[in-house]
Amino acid sequence: MKIKFIYLLICIAGLSFSSCEDQLVVDQQGSTSVESFYKTDSDAEQAVAAVYFQWRSQAYNDFFLKNCLSDDVNSAGGSRGDNAILEQLNEYKFSPSNSTASGYFSGLYTLIYRANLVINNFTEESAAKKKAIAEAKVARAWAYFNLVTLWGPVPLVTKPLAPSEYQQSNGVVTELWALIEKDLNEAISSGALPEKSSVSDKSIGARLTKQYAMALLGKSQLFEGKNAEAATTLKAVINSGKYALIADYNNVLRKVEDFGTENLFEVNSINDGNNAFNQGTTILATMYGWRSDKISLVGYYMKAHDMYPTGWGFANPTKALYDAFVEMEGADGYRLNNSLKTYDQVKAIGAPLAPITINAGTSLYGHEGYFNWKFRLIGSEVITNSWGYATDNNYRMMRYAEVLLLAAEACLQSGDPTSALNYINQIRTRAKLPALTAVSLSDIKKEKRLELCVEMVRYQDLIRWGDAATALANRGKQVPVFNGTTVTYPYSNDTYGFKTGKNELLPFPEHEMGVNQNLVQNPGW
Repeated sequence: MKIKFIYLLICIAGLSFSSCEDQLVVDQQGSTSVESFYKTDSDAEQAVAAVYFQWRSQAYNDFFLKNCLSDDVNSAGGSRGDNAILEQLNEYKFSPSNSTASGYFSGLYTLIYRANLVINNFTEESAAKKKAIAEAKVARAWAYFNLVTLWGPVPLVTKPLAPSEYQQSNGVVTELWALIEKDLNEAISSGALPEKSSVSDKSIGARLTKQYAMALLGKSQLFEGKNAEAATTLKAVINSGKYALIADYNNVLRKVEDFGTENLFEVNSINDGNNAFNQGTTILATMYGWRSDKISLVGYYMKAHDMYPTGWGFANPTKALYDAFVEMEGADGYRLNNSLKTYDQVKAIGAPLAPITINAGTSLYGHEGYFNWKFRLIGSEVITNSWGYATDNNYRMMRYAEVLLLAAEACLQSGDPTSALNYINQIRTRAKLPALTAVSLSDIKKEKRLELCVEMVRYQDLIRWGDAATALANRGKQVPVFNGTTVTYPYSNDTYGFKTGKNELLPFPEHEMGVNQNLVQNPGW
């Protein structure tokens, strides 16, 4: 859609220059036409590589859009207005022009466009082409899953569009879900997606697997309310025996577990340090690293905890998230201590020689005294030749822990509480919590929030559960500032926060509404 529109404008602009002088008209060098490219197995590999690259490029907007809309983080940064775009999302004062939301929307459609090129231009005449088509269908399904859960009736596009087709109308939600299921079922049944040989097998790397496609299908079915079907699909992933929870929760997002036993799919992060700014998976770590101009971190990349002394201080954990941990695990809970740290705990890391402290006369904006430990920036993962301090650990798209929790919910909702109890207790055992003897939906919701905190799942869950209006009602009404001793709330606005009848869906981006006259805006916008 958008990308072809841009290409058309470029062509028109080029035509305006071609009439000046004939001698300036030369054959384009190094280009390949659509008609000549989509032929060989090598072409298929290159085409699907472009799909993976585009998927990878969504990491930044994926992280910040979903997390800032949730109640897990304060948008934060250096000061008020440091990143107004994230503040708008976090405080529910955003508009259709918000660049993080619109960038994600456009990026997802670019992913769909690239997937459509593969799906529509290749046939399953070889193993390589068959695999490329299956991978493209999974990518398209993931893109549409996010579009339909965040924006609702988005245009349904299954092929590269001609200029006369650019003005696409709103899609039908049931048809969007049907395409997601069709794509995933066809990819799964194709036999082209690889499977791990064992739990410890890392040979597949960052390529999509059959089990990830099944897990995404089960997740989609659960979001549709097809609980029994979701339970069957997710049980098949679990019963495959190809994935397991790692023992040490501290490492669930660390590089040491890249392609590890718990990761169903992760976006690979092999990077050019000199180009780190343009690579979403690398710059994220700098964004959410602790605010180094206000916190004494000098030299900490050599300390026992391998802390790296830089960061911009975005996406700080909320007090509500910390309190939810304490309610379930107590103030010294194992999973809590491997997810969040209090200021006193942070100071104690380097004590008594060099405690980590907030520099005198400074305060941390968007901060309530809690530090993100699970996503902390550490020296062993830093790309040392980058312009900034980016990391090359992979971006997790789905962990096995999420599969267990999705399955627990699906089983409970479809009349199989025994299986639901088994799955949630596996999560609790790893978290060093006592096993439950009975399980409720409330138990699953609480467990999921803690296990997957700040991992881009909470907001979509709140919407589908119907809990968003309560959980998000006060977002932005009081914005915290922490000085190392007290938390104050110098910024307040009672008009902010989630609005029923409006915020259940995001607005279609302003630029999309401007170029597509057939697109009807979502209610309330």
